[in-house]
Amino acid sequence: MASTPAPAARPLRIAICLAHFHPAVGGAERQMFQLAQRWARSGHEPVVFTRRMPGLPRREVIEGVEIRRVIRSIALGPLFGATYIASLAAQLIRQAARYDIVIDGQAPWEAVATGLVCPSLRKPAIVVPASTGPVGDIQQIVDAKGSWLLRRFVLRNQLFVAISSQAAAELQALGCPEGSIRRIGYGVDLERFRPCGDESPERARTVAWVARLVTAKNPHVLLRAWKRLNGEGKYRLLLAGDGPLGAEMKACVERDGLREVQFLGNVNDVPPLHRQASVFVLPSYGEGCPNALLEAMASGLCPVVSRVPGCADVVEDGVNGLLFESDDDAQLAAALARALEDVPLRRRLSVAARAYVESHHAFDRVAEMILDECEMLVARSGRHHATPAGAGS
Repeated sequence: MASTPAPAARPLRIAICLAHFHPAVGGAERQMFQLAQRWARSGHEPVVFTRRMPGLPRREVIEGVEIRRVIRSIALGPLFGATYIASLAAQLIRQAARYDIVIDGQAPWEAVATGLVCPSLRKPAIVVPASTGPVGDIQQIVDAKGSWLLRRFVLRNQLFVAISSQAAAELQALGCPEGSIRRIGYGVDLERFRPCGDESPERARTVAWVARLVTAKNPHVLLRAWKRLNGEGKYRLLLAGDGPLGAEMKACVERDGLREVQFLGNVNDVPPLHRQASVFVLPSYGEGCPNALLEAMASGLCPVVSRVPGCADVVEDGVNGLLFESDDDAQLAAALARALEDVPLRRRLSVAARAYVESHHAFDRVAEMILDECEMLVARSGRHHATPAGAGS
């Protein structure tokens, strides 16, 4: 059970902006929902502004978190960004009495909208880019039409949270002053994700993948490595996640006669999956601060991950996991074999992985660090109000 934070002396009303939110979840969405739950338990008032979803109410409260599905957008090329920004900006103006500060749970269009309206409203805003690299949040701003103007609005936000070293570098390259950037990684629920004890023989031979089946996660290199590694069917691979490459991956398994590969589809309750495996694999081309990796490390799995920013920020080769070059299937196969066969090494790396997450990514600590930044910004703005919850609805 997650701990209950101490009651807030001065409750904050925190608006959280995301294109998608519960029950449509990815890493950023899960992270923001869990942060909001913790803030609500300590007496703060989080409210989420997100896109409308067919079949779901425009407003509901889940575990103390108010969700307003009120953002309209047109999912048609450049129209998506323009309509999303306009709709979110209008909602932030209309609901200004409902919040003291805004947190953008991702950067591309949320940061433009908050930069557009929040300075005039005298509401501070914090931007948390959720992804990095060629298709990441910051690069989307750089590549967009009218990038020079979008960048100007983004830079009007007060604070930027970098979840990885690459995120910090990309924010600096965008023009964010160094003093406006804070390095705060994602958090993990250490009670929910924890080691399960001794390994069974079945668990000792099992590798887990928890990620979408998309190009950015690089599942092709894993299947090539599995062909090298598991010709005798000695090991087992559990693939949790779905996506546009799902059918292609299944066809590859059939075509190449890969043994002991199980496609589990989307798995909402991940801890039971972790209890079936001893090794976790993530061959991504790039990451922000991967939730799935942190959760696997907290669960005591030995991480075998690509040597890319985000992963390499968390895993030190030979210390708390193993690294490989993202497109080198031979290197990945060798790293997996090492983790599966060398039991003392695997156990040492697993213990170190859990210890690292405990020291750097405990969720309550992350929630408190972000909340401290919120309180300082709100105090500096002089706009802290005590409007009752529900005002401006």
